[in-house]
Amino acid sequence: MYLINARLRAPEIEGRPAPPAGRIPARELRRLLLVLAEPAEGIEHIYGEDHPAGIRLGLFIRRHTLDEAESAAARLCLRALDGVPELAGWSLVACGTDLDLALGRLEAFDEEACQRPAIAAR
Repeated sequence: MYLINARLRAPEIEGRPAPPAGRIPARELRRLLLVLAEPAEGIEHIYGEDHPAGIRLGLFIRRHTLDEAESAAARLCLRALDGVPELAGWSLVACGTDLDLALGRLEAFDEEACQRPAIAAR
């Protein structure tokens, strides 16, 4: 199973993202994506959170490879953008894993900071 992150950007009004009050909430988008998902895509769970510029999603996808999971997530998001009227003007700005970011953060710590403390013997 893979966790694929996707970011959807809300339409802009005069160069600024549309106010959250007038946009589809993340919980509703999550529900719509689950309805639109095809069984072959392997979507197991979707997490969504509202963000000032749009919505951030975490899609848990059961596929054989990372490429397959990323492709399934992108197809689902693009299908929603094309077919859901509440997403008119929205765009998919990122879809994939954040492996580079995660690895960069790990490298920023020294080796000891990443190790678990030893459990005391009873």
